[in-house]
Amino acid sequence: MLIWCDIAGNHVFFQVTNGCTKEEVFQSNRHGFQLGSATQLGILDEKRGFLKYGWVPRMNTPIFAESESFGEGIKVDQKGDFIYGTVPGTKLNVAGPFVENFDHHTAILGVTGSGKTELAFDLIRHTTAQGYKVICIDLTARYESRLNDLQPKNLSLSAGNIAELNNRLFDVETGQYGAPAEKKALQASSQKIRQDVQKAIQEFMTATDEGNRLGIIALEEISNTKATLFITEMYLTCLLHYTKENFGKTPKVLIVVEEAHTVMPEPNTMGLGDYDSRGLVGKIAQIALQGRKYGVGLLVIAQRTATVSKSILTQCNTIISFNCFDDTSLGFLENVYGASYVPLIPNLPNLQAIVFGKGVRSQRPIIIQVPFDENKAKMAS
Repeated sequence: MLIWCDIAGNHVFFQVTNGCTKEEVFQSNRHGFQLGSATQLGILDEKRGFLKYGWVPRMNTPIFAESESFGEGIKVDQKGDFIYGTVPGTKLNVAGPFVENFDHHTAILGVTGSGKTELAFDLIRHTTAQGYKVICIDLTARYESRLNDLQPKNLSLSAGNIAELNNRLFDVETGQYGAPAEKKALQASSQKIRQDVQKAIQEFMTATDEGNRLGIIALEEISNTKATLFITEMYLTCLLHYTKENFGKTPKVLIVVEEAHTVMPEPNTMGLGDYDSRGLVGKIAQIALQGRKYGVGLLVIAQRTATVSKSILTQCNTIISFNCFDDTSLGFLENVYGASYVPLIPNLPNLQAIVFGKGVRSQRPIIIQVPFDENKAKMAS
């Protein structure tokens, strides 16, 4: 519920985040009451969204609830903004300059079926419509069919290259101590594959037609975890090298990482002796974070923060959280949103989320309602 009260002559808005019914007993008399908790959103500015207000209400200040029609005729989104949804119980849009700030990195968190991937599809369409490039690292085999209207370009490795890489990695893992010959063969093979990747990245980034704004790297058929990390590192290295050499001459590019725990895992969730994979993960994180200097942004999609690299998550300046339950995620989100939102997150209804950061026109975390789209529901099922 969106509520407001008058503080020193200013309309200051709050969102109810919790509530309970209590009963007190004094001798034989029982007294029941309802206790609600609300978090400040601030003053509503039509150009900048909600702005923090530095004063609290006086004692016994009357509180008023906004009507369901509140927001009609109020335009809070600016040209080029992405509309995330509405404030629940109203028609007031919640928007922000996502494209302007995607190189500051964004994370979408939530359990399976909460709506995070559908929101990611909307962000991808919005980004390409603004004339920017998007590259999706897809481990779900859904992106190409769901984004078919954008004419995605397949940037994936050929089946032959994948088979060769898998075989070389297997030889290294099963070779004799040190496996020097096998590692030499892997290096030669990876150099050849890297040339193919460089060519694919360069062709995609230099293409100027509208049909070359979305590229997809499909990894769903790769069973070897080390091969997945190896390929991801290869693509990110080639992309960073290209954007660095052509900085200012090429459009910004958004990298979308679905199932982020697979290609950007937290090191303590990996095998203790898997030093090669740990090295690849460290390199992927370093490349991803360096990319911001050259107009490369991240959109990280994950179910649990416990299994995703904290080096990357802590650098995401916009966080969108649907409902989640594990203690690690709630602890991380408490540092982002504040303690008052943590009890709310496990109880968020479907298609509701908390958004906060550079990509949102609000100086405080805000609960949003993502509009239900029946066509999306049919395609997702």
